[in-house]
Order: sequence, then structure tokens, then C-alpha cells
Amino acid sequence: MQIRLLLVALLALPLLACVKTAPVAEADQAPPAEPCPYVYVFAPGNYIVDIASGSEVVLDPAAQEFELFCSPGAARAAVGYAVARGSLPEGDWRIYRLDGSLDDLALKSPQQRYTLKRMAEVVDWVTEDI
Repeated sequence: MQIRLLLVALLALPLLACVKTAPVAEADQAPPAEPCPYVYVFAPGNYIVDIASGSEVVLDPAAQEFELFCSPGAARAAVGYAVARGSLPEGDWRIYRLDGSLDDLALKSPQQRYTLKRMAEVVDWVTEDI
């Protein structure tokens, strides 16, 4: 009897190995576990005029890739780094706060960067020098 159970178990092992589980796509795109109450992005400085006048400014990831940050300081450091290495032209770059959370707005790339995955409204700009 025990030999029969052992044979059945051994025959079932290859069948279990063939069962394919679906990959978890959400795990690759999950935002960081750290708290991120606000989402920041850098963009051209002329958006300030539109925001101050009460116009709605919406960033569209289909038009341009926007990297997201949990702090204005991290966004400002990214601007400095990108300008220094030549991947971003020198100019009037400003840090803006977006309407939404990182969970809602972010798409995680394989390079551990977070980019905007859907259209998002710019709600304010960062005025302090960080």
C-alpha cells in the first residue's frame, strides 16, 4: 500500500512541474514601500505662468516621458545630473507637484526609475531652493 502511494506521488511530480503559474506583472510596477505623500516632476519653467493664471496644466506621458520623484530635492538633483551629463539641455527647469499619489501615477522601469503612466495635472510648483 505504501509503495503504491509512493509511486502515485512520484508520477504526480512531473505533472505538477508542468503547471505554469501566471507571472505577477504588478510586482514589477509597484511603487516603493517608503511613504510618498506627494509626487514631484521636473518640467520647463514656463508652466508656472499657466498655473499662476489658473489654467489647467496636464502632463501627458504619450507626448514625453516624465520621471517622478518623492521629494523636490530628488527631482532637483536629477535635473542637475541630467544637465551635467548632457541628456537634458540647460534651461529654466522647475520642480512641480502633481495631483495624485505615486501608487496611482507611477510606472516602475527596469532601471528602478518611476515614470508617469497616465495623464496628470500639475497642481503647484516648488518655490523653495532645495
